[in-house]
Amino acid sequence: LNSAPHVLNSTRASGWQDGCAIPSLRLLSIAQNVKPFDEPLRRRTSPNQTMTSTSRQLALAVGAPPQTEVQAHPQTGPHSGRRQCWECQRRRLVCDSARPVCSKCKTSGVVCPGYEDKKPLVWLAPGKVKTRTWKRKSPPANKNKDDVSSRESSKEQSGSELAKAVRSEVSSARTGHLVHLFPGHELRDETCDIIEATLYWNEQIYPFFAANQLTNSPWLVPVSYIQYMGDTIQHTLVAMAINHRLLSLSKKKNDLHQAEVTARFHQHRCTAIQALNREISHQNEKRRISDYTMAAVIVFLYADLMGSTTASNWRHHLNGFMAIIEMRGGLRSVCDAAPGYKTVILFCKIIENLANSTSPAYDQVSPLVNFEMKDLTQEIYETGYYPFLPCPVQLFIDIICVNRLRYLATQPESSDTLDSLQTEAEDLLERIIDFSPETWSAAKTESQEQFLTMAQVYQSAVVVFAIASLQSVCVIPASAGWRAVKTIHGSKLMALLEKAAGSQVLRSCVMWPMIVAGFEAKTGSAAVRSFIANRLADESVHLGAYLPLATKDILEKFWSSGKKDWDDCFDTPYALVT
Repeated sequence: LNSAPHVLNSTRASGWQDGCAIPSLRLLSIAQNVKPFDEPLRRRTSPNQTMTSTSRQLALAVGAPPQTEVQAHPQTGPHSGRRQCWECQRRRLVCDSARPVCSKCKTSGVVCPGYEDKKPLVWLAPGKVKTRTWKRKSPPANKNKDDVSSRESSKEQSGSELAKAVRSEVSSARTGHLVHLFPGHELRDETCDIIEATLYWNEQIYPFFAANQLTNSPWLVPVSYIQYMGDTIQHTLVAMAINHRLLSLSKKKNDLHQAEVTARFHQHRCTAIQALNREISHQNEKRRISDYTMAAVIVFLYADLMGSTTASNWRHHLNGFMAIIEMRGGLRSVCDAAPGYKTVILFCKIIENLANSTSPAYDQVSPLVNFEMKDLTQEIYETGYYPFLPCPVQLFIDIICVNRLRYLATQPESSDTLDSLQTEAEDLLERIIDFSPETWSAAKTESQEQFLTMAQVYQSAVVVFAIASLQSVCVIPASAGWRAVKTIHGSKLMALLEKAAGSQVLRSCVMWPMIVAGFEAKTGSAAVRSFIANRLADESVHLGAYLPLATKDILEKFWSSGKKDWDDCFDTPYALVT
């Protein structure tokens, strides 16, 4: 959620003019007159109805063909041949009927509601209007039965008044409220979805991330220059925004509006795949391995990790990205070419190495190459604070070293070198235990206390992970001494996670330590397991991402099994942290 926008912006200089779907002037004209779809409506609607209401605003902004039929609300005066917008009608002004928005609304700074037959929804501040149910007073009963002649004489007049009242109520319902009677098919242009997704990123997701960071991050920037992005990135952005929105909402059974939005997600994802395939299979080799292709693969990787039906595709995207890197001369060559590439590569290295920690020891992604490139990884990692991952760089490199030892222990020739692997593993564990969170946090210029807490969290998590995963492949003996060390750091880790859960800033920074604590909770109490499960479920909604829910399912399956080793819990390659 935080890396993808920067990937988009950092690659603008490469000249992504080829798949431009939105002329910049048209984009600016539309975006100036669009409101975000998370503001309250005049009446209560479902969240997905709120999404589609902005679609109406955007569709109006794009501009519909002029109507020639007799309008439902006839106008008088010299301009009766033209359709007037709803705002000019309300203000009793002569509308110039300009498209996409009338000039008078634009001049006065009012969002032009357009020219449709039905008056669109009105955007209001929260709590400004309360829904009231109005009841029409029933006519008083006739007291005298002898008044038959007088009642018959007024019957025609009463019927006329009743008809007027009914027509008034129907007209009010049509103009004041938009009732979505037949959800599932809304006529809209793809441009509407792209601009709506951009607004959603910049007005909903970006402010949330910016307000919940320990310090400034070069990876956290709003989405901009979308008119220069090709079809792959534009449509992937839409799919990501829809996925985030759906995961942030409480799910309702048989929700037709959610089904409609889900269908739009698959439509945009399919369009993005087709566009990416065209880039990869292009006849020009430079275009196949261009900056744009690299960025598109990374954005698509992140988008797939967000969704429940697509998260398992992460390895294909990583392999494809690394193939492009090799065709361009390798990691060092790409990083030296331009500083902007480092942000893209670090995103991949974080996913790759943390995914290796939650994969079987024998089935990791390039563990030996990652170990050989650990100096470059450390150099890139120190570029700046990576959002929601306040892990000290020394401990992150130690995770890479642990993954290498796990992999070597599963190789056929490992029996001859098991003693040397054990010695190396014990030295590594001593180095992790000797790490000083106080010294590391003292070097920070701000939020030192919070950084200290995070350093302690990640230190204990790495200790528990190293002992548990290396014992799973028989590199570390299951001795009483190592068992005591694991128990001490496991208890410390749980206490620190409970402390972090009470902080709005720290609660989302402990995803990987929570996975480690979830494994250790196998031998803990039911209260500990319940705490981990509830926190993961909350984080899925809080971050609008599927991976915490995937982690919860994996851990609950492990808790109910009779197995106890690390590789028994993570018996399939999982990418659970981005």
